Amino acid sequence: MIQKLLTITILSLLIVSCGGEKKGTFDVMSTKNCTQEGRNQFVYDVLKDSYLWSDEVSEINRSMLSLDDRTFLNQYLYNVKDVYSFIITKEQYNQHFVSGESKDLGYRSVNYRDEHNVTREIVKFVFPNSAADKAGIKRSDIILPRDANDTQLHIQDQNGLSRVISLKSERYDVHNVLYQKIFDLNRHKVGYFLFKSFVGPNLIKNLNETFATFKREGIDELIIDLRYNGGGLLHVAAHLGSLIGGENVKGHIFQYNRYNQKYSQYNDKTYFAPIPTESLHLKKVYFLTTGDTVSASESLINALKASDNGIEVITIGMKTDGKQFGMHTMHYCDKVLVPIQFSDSNSDGDGFIGGLKPTCKLQENFAHDFADINEDLLSEALYHIENGQCKR
Repeated sequence: MIQKLLTITILSLLIVSCGGEKKGTFDVMSTKNCTQEGRNQFVYDVLKDSYLWSDEVSEINRSMLSLDDRTFLNQYLYNVKDVYSFIITKEQYNQHFVSGESKDLGYRSVNYRDEHNVTREIVKFVFPNSAADKAGIKRSDIILPRDANDTQLHIQDQNGLSRVISLKSERYDVHNVLYQKIFDLNRHKVGYFLFKSFVGPNLIKNLNETFATFKREGIDELIIDLRYNGGGLLHVAAHLGSLIGGENVKGHIFQYNRYNQKYSQYNDKTYFAPIPTESLHLKKVYFLTTGDTVSASESLINALKASDNGIEVITIGMKTDGKQFGMHTMHYCDKVLVPIQFSDSNSDGDGFIGGLKPTCKLQENFAHDFADINEDLLSEALYHIENGQCKR
């Protein structure tokens, strides 16, 4: 269990990480040597140089230079606001940012209290073609308690049927555009898809293909499921914003980026991408959100909400994470340091520290799969489309 939680933490942080491309370079870009002391000195020097809160970094305690990289980093972060900066190996970086692969059991779970106030571990997401998917694990399956030495999973489905399975970590391709579906309501044709991350290969291509299908089928309402989207690359978010808004966002500012005082010359604004031919030119869009909606996914929602776009943005679910910060990757030795280096806001100057509050507040219950019309968040969005108000 401990190892699984560590894996989940690394992955969720990883896909939060990227923000954009630097306008120039920072003074500290490489380490002098790869001894443990040299690596930690590099980490510290980056924090004192380009970290958003560089002026809050305490003086170095040289006795700490022998600590491992991650432990050392955590000693000097601006902990009041920074729960995001991190270090990963280059192998992890290449897997998830470059090749779009992952190696784990292939499912994500969460603890919840059932109607009898008993804490249960329930599966909330299964990656296609992963070990969990091949073993038949489904969203809503319950993982039963087991002995600490038991390496097998004890699974119970919604019908109360139990089984025991053995899983081993496997490599699989992470697909981020999933569950595409069109719903025919009485007066509306609604497009839906789940978007898992703004990081991975072929994202622009896959998004364009999805929107091309929606455009060909003539949808007039759009629901994008961002409930587990941990963020990623800013240019992908700007492209998705243009696919949604089209002419409504043409030439408009996507967000302002603000660096620390030393690098204020890098303060800039990012624009929505040039309008793709697949754009839907919508004046209204729905997003499904939770506390796992982070970073670039929040930037997308926040950018579209800006007054000069004239787009009605409706969010269904729970308040988002509130990561109003971006990072750049700093490669050194066999590791990658990813520190917070800028904050962002939309063209109205509005940020989202503390999270974006939902239009219709609703906690998901995991009982139904994604794209199922009976799934709580999707059902609420469809109700709002037909009735113009929240159901609950």
